[in-house]
Amino acid sequence: MDKIKRLKMGDLIVFTLGLLLVLASLGFYFNSGTAQGEPDDRSIAVVTRNGSKVAELDLSTVQAPQYITLDDGIEVTIVAEKGSIRFKEADCPDKICVKTGTLTQPGEQAICMPSRTIVRILKD
Repeated sequence: MDKIKRLKMGDLIVFTLGLLLVLASLGFYFNSGTAQGEPDDRSIAVVTRNGSKVAELDLSTVQAPQYITLDDGIEVTIVAEKGSIRFKEADCPDKICVKTGTLTQPGEQAICMPSRTIVRILKD
């Protein structure tokens, strides 16, 4: 009992592989359903500004890119395409909303805090 067993290289490799297997399984579990970039049945994109709904789009029916420009206050441009929506441009200083990227799945959202604009995808 005086000696404490130390992990050997083989033990560390088995532990690491087991951990990677668990993480991969969780990734598949939470991403099962549809592949990224494909609409999940009917996904509805809702754009709000100052707490008021500005636009609502069924992303599964969008054929050509649709642009929404909000220019009261800080100007933002949002583009909706088949199965996705994103902030294209914003006059805010940090542009975190633009860096958020493309939204494709229900539950995803992007927020421009300075302009008080929220884009989110809901499952219909």
